[in-house]
Amino acid sequence: MQSSKKRTLLNICIAAGITAVIMLQIAALFDYYFDLNDDVLMKDLLSGSYTGSPEAHNIQMLYPISAMISLLYRLFRHADVYGIFLCLCQYGSMFLLFRRTLDVIDNKMCRLVAIVFEVVLSIGCIMGHFVYVQYTFTVAMMAGTAAFLVITGKGLKNRILVCLIIWLSFLVRSEMLLLMLPIAGMAWGYRFIRDLEDGDKKKTRTIYVQWAIVLFLGLVVCKGIDIAAYSFGGWPEFRRLFDARTELYDYQTIPEYEGNEAFYDSIGLDEAEVELLFNYNFGLDEEIDSRVMGEIAAYARSIKEETPMTQRIRTALSKYIYRLHHLGFQEGFEYPQTDAPWNFIILILYMIIIFAAVSKKKSGIITVLYLAVLFILRSLLWMYILVGERDPIRVTHGLMFAEIMLLLGILVRTMSLEDRKLYTRGGLLLLIVLTLVYIPNTVNVSKEEARQRSIVNSSYEALYDYMDEHSQNFYWIDVYSSVSYSEKMFTYVDNGIDNYDILGGWACKSPLQVEKLDAFGYKDIQSSLLTDNSYLVISSEYSTDWLVAYYNDKGIKIVPNEVDVVGGFKIMKISEETE
Repeated sequence: MQSSKKRTLLNICIAAGITAVIMLQIAALFDYYFDLNDDVLMKDLLSGSYTGSPEAHNIQMLYPISAMISLLYRLFRHADVYGIFLCLCQYGSMFLLFRRTLDVIDNKMCRLVAIVFEVVLSIGCIMGHFVYVQYTFTVAMMAGTAAFLVITGKGLKNRILVCLIIWLSFLVRSEMLLLMLPIAGMAWGYRFIRDLEDGDKKKTRTIYVQWAIVLFLGLVVCKGIDIAAYSFGGWPEFRRLFDARTELYDYQTIPEYEGNEAFYDSIGLDEAEVELLFNYNFGLDEEIDSRVMGEIAAYARSIKEETPMTQRIRTALSKYIYRLHHLGFQEGFEYPQTDAPWNFIILILYMIIIFAAVSKKKSGIITVLYLAVLFILRSLLWMYILVGERDPIRVTHGLMFAEIMLLLGILVRTMSLEDRKLYTRGGLLLLIVLTLVYIPNTVNVSKEEARQRSIVNSSYEALYDYMDEHSQNFYWIDVYSSVSYSEKMFTYVDNGIDNYDILGGWACKSPLQVEKLDAFGYKDIQSSLLTDNSYLVISSEYSTDWLVAYYNDKGIKIVPNEVDVVGGFKIMKISEETE
């Protein structure tokens, strides 16, 4: 018993040490970034930078986790709690992976080979996602880790841990967790089959049924709390607007005004108001509500010239087959896309497990059949995202990470069996060598991405410094002038209320924006832009003709005056023309 406790403690220390070394090494080479503006706005809502006090409703995440993070912001007002939370989720997943591998594999050489592969995987594949952190991929890491734990663990504690990870993933990004659930379900199925072979079948069925019920009841409770939290005040109306906006901007194409005048007239929009939809500054117009946005989305869907589904499937299938086997070095962090070395790691893991399985008769056949079903399932998931043409790396890399974790879980479980170590150890050594080749490329791509972001951010940093220095003013930023900025984590953390907002975006017209307007004494965006201490920020490359046309359409003659230029942005005073 004492020896077992010592080994457990030693494994925890080793896993924590490996995780810390990776984390510190990446921190020494790079600054951490929020990958997208979505995460920055979520951070601003949670921290209080948006409204002046930490908000439990952050729109994108489910309410329970938002409430918890906002509470931590209230306790630690000057900490980057959201950034710390995402990093803990990612590095915590790696710690659990290392810890479980050390616990399960008894043979020292097999354990060393498995751990080295996992370390090489974290650097050769995941490094960019450690540096440019995005909550969608973070959820995929947690879901993949849960799949690994299902296959390699046992007992009530393991089942509870898996449930907690799945529930947390669902709270952070429910849509991504639902995409990951088939992979996690396959891990659950594999372990169920193996436990049926090894133990009391009736007891095993009872345990797994109870496990599944508890897991899904937890998901239902999480979603129920979220629905209740958004069921009062202005939130139901905003959620209808949010869903309609998502449909229009993410899945449809905004109809041009020319040629669709009759439709726009029927819903009360003229050409100047429609232009606000195209430049995303629709927050200016109070008439663009959930009803209007929903009708535009429905109309766009009705007139959309859909590519025949059979053709879309053929095109997606061709892309899928190509991406399944294509090898090449990365040229950029996200574009042009390449799936190496993720794809060949997955294919080799399949082959290693098959080679290890053929030495067994009945159990080997079951393993091969299981892998066939898994491959069909993963192909369906890939076809789903490719047919939908929604395949950013935060989704595709997430899918591949989860699949690797499932296959690695099978492999680690196999490596605990004496008679199959030759296949698995040799296969992992091959993967280590091949993945090592990609580490210099991964590091260079991440460095180049950091360099590019630093160049782009320099203009934004000058702008934000300027706005901070003029705290007596309020600044409305043109949406497309704001999208290129990527904020660093853990740098100049303030969490005080920001004296700026954008004219559109996914938080536009939410109760939180109403609260922000109230904090600065404004009724709406349209009238606030004409007040003495309010200014428009727009890229020097862009014109304000659309703004003049919009106000003219409302019967207000305005004069845009450029009062300053900061880092490639024009600071414009919008004044009402006097006779």
